[in-house]
Amino acid sequence: MDSEHVVYRFELKDREIEFNVATRPGQVDKDEAHPEWARLGYKQCKCCPLKESECAYCPAATRINEVIEAFADSQSIERVKVTVTTAERSYFDECDLQVGINSLLGLMMATSGCPVLKELGAMASFHIPFCTTRQTLHRTVGSYLVKQYFKQRRGEEADWEFKELKELYSVLEGLNQDFSKRIQSSATSDALTNAIIMFLATSVVVASSLDDQLARHEAYLTNSPNL
Repeated sequence: MDSEHVVYRFELKDREIEFNVATRPGQVDKDEAHPEWARLGYKQCKCCPLKESECAYCPAATRINEVIEAFADSQSIERVKVTVTTAERSYFDECDLQVGINSLLGLMMATSGCPVLKELGAMASFHIPFCTTRQTLHRTVGSYLVKQYFKQRRGEEADWEFKELKELYSVLEGLNQDFSKRIQSSATSDALTNAIIMFLATSVVVASSLDDQLARHEAYLTNSPNL
């Protein structure tokens, strides 16, 4: 197992499914056949800067198509065993299928080559599946602050007030709504639809109440039990 791949293995009642996910964005093969719903112009996200003349397919849609096909007949509340293997360690959880898919899609979409979701790519390098809301908050804010530190080291203006982070998640909130429409018209499984909504709905929370979320979890985030 190398550091640029993460393996997700799903154990369902009647089968096992494995996904070997590259954590570095790849190029979509222009000669490969992709479904019609994956075309860039098909319900294209309003925030997407790509043009059909330069990119025929949506990078995120083509990346997750194999997941849609694999779980086409599965139900969101089906209990599954999920093992996630990285170069450093393995993780295991027994959960609803939609929870496992949500974790998988978070990694796949952030590393799909989507120019909007690529801003989440730094966290993909340190992928941790099955995170709680508080853990996701810590990883999101922590990753952003590290980026600001290096910007400051380079002599650039750092954003310690999270203005750019809030703007990013405001954009992701719109992507959430648009991409959900794309996926709902193509996925026959409610597990896929629910997982997409769960993954992208995080943007709504961060964009609308980041300051409140940080204040609410300050004791947890700073290991200060007396707060």
